[in-house]
Amino acid sequence: MKERKVNTDRVSAVLVLIFSGIFLWQLRYVHSPLDVIFPRTILIGMMALSILLFVRSFLRKPDPESIKNLFGAENRGKVLMGILGTLLWLLLIPYMGFATTSVVALIAFSIALGKGSDRTPKRLLSTVIVASVIVFLIYCFFSEFMEVQLPKGVLF
Repeated sequence: MKERKVNTDRVSAVLVLIFSGIFLWQLRYVHSPLDVIFPRTILIGMMALSILLFVRSFLRKPDPESIKNLFGAENRGKVLMGILGTLLWLLLIPYMGFATTSVVALIAFSIALGKGSDRTPKRLLSTVIVASVIVFLIYCFFSEFMEVQLPKGVLF
């Protein structure tokens, strides 16, 4: 019997499309039109990108090694660290605030998931600057442009 290869792009696209559709459908229960703008925009964007990924999955052959490499012995620790780091980030946001927690998390992820040879003082300084600028831009976009209240903590 011939082994059937699973196209992970196609499966991911279908799952994201289904979940986005469910969440978009749930927005009908939100009564304020202003409260729906941001989630609807994100969900429609996710649906559009998942449709593009689905179409692309027919144009490219699946790489059977990609999923094996992701969960292989050498990357298992990084995947686990990423999951635990994200959970820790989410748990600390209410106490330290979005901006502070996000800068620290981006720096920690960049250092932990990067190569050991990239840990020079110059690289670390550039990591701190880039993480700070990214979080600043996200913070300004959401708080000023979208008028979304981001969690404030003891530091910021």
